[in-house]
Amino acid sequence: MTNTTRRNFLKRASVASLGSLVGIKAALAQIAPGQSSPPSSSPTGRSQTSRPPRSKRDLMLEVMDMNTKPSYVPAGFFMHFGVRGDAAVQAHLDYFHNTGMDFVKIQFDEQTLQLPANVQVKTPKDWAKIPILPESWFEPSLYVLKRLIQEAKSEALIIQTLYSPYQMAKQAVPWNVLVQHVKEDAESVCRGMENITLSMMNFVQGAARLGVDGFYTCSQGGETTRVADRALFNRTIKNYDVILYKQVSELVSCNLLHVCDYDGSYEEFDLRFQDYPGQVVNVPLSADHKPLSMRQAAAIFKRPIMGGLDRHGIISKGNADEVKKATLEVLKDAPANFILSANCTVDRQVPMENLRMAIQTAHEYRA
Repeated sequence: MTNTTRRNFLKRASVASLGSLVGIKAALAQIAPGQSSPPSSSPTGRSQTSRPPRSKRDLMLEVMDMNTKPSYVPAGFFMHFGVRGDAAVQAHLDYFHNTGMDFVKIQFDEQTLQLPANVQVKTPKDWAKIPILPESWFEPSLYVLKRLIQEAKSEALIIQTLYSPYQMAKQAVPWNVLVQHVKEDAESVCRGMENITLSMMNFVQGAARLGVDGFYTCSQGGETTRVADRALFNRTIKNYDVILYKQVSELVSCNLLHVCDYDGSYEEFDLRFQDYPGQVVNVPLSADHKPLSMRQAAAIFKRPIMGGLDRHGIISKGNADEVKKATLEVLKDAPANFILSANCTVDRQVPMENLRMAIQTAHEYRA
């Protein structure tokens, strides 16, 4: 597969509609009721009289299909491990197995976007200098992904974190400079956002070719303290998010959209994010200056919802009994198609027993 070209990018440059569920439904169609995998003949030539329990992959696919009424609540929490390469592979595997979570979510921590020494972005016009990165630039991240696919795809869905073009841009340029340039000359900034989007498309294509099941796609930049003006947000941030995530939804079918509130809260929440692609939406706990319940989020997005626990709350500061109580409160108000998680990444200092308790409580809730 060749790297994405500017011509192809510009041909695709229109805001996309909601990502399709065709891939998920096709996967589910291969699994007959009561089976955990597509039918196969016995090695001995005799029919199987007992069936194994459904796998984590099957359970996640079921929750992601809005036509089902799941009898199981998957769960997962995410953290940055602070290591790279083979150490990162092992850290992800250990965390997956120690917590009992239902999918492998890979962090995008192997590299950051740094400008070449001869490129400086001091004015909006300078954004055109940002280079398009080839797939080979992402080799450290693709290596970790490849290893985790080899080690864990038979057990669970492999979901790769995918930062948005805006998130990558603020790695290269301080966020306050980026926001100021957007307000001064949005069209010039867009040229740089195009190049970053093309770079991320090259990463997506490489990851899809390796066999990733889906992406944890992120959105930032529309907070009240960033690009709050919705027209500017749509032109300079959302447009490139959706172009990228449209391609993601065409390549793989199990994608989780994360509306990230790490940098602040949002106004006009539903108008900003309701039509973003993604089969599941990981939502913040508040929007438009008021709490956002999981059922309210489900009504807005009409898709499975993920979240429910505050990453700075009981999961971080409480004991296991308090975590269980808080988790049960979330689950009582959860929609049918729901994945328990936090509103964003948890700290590495969160007690492992708290994470295990939250996940175990979710697994047992509908049993």
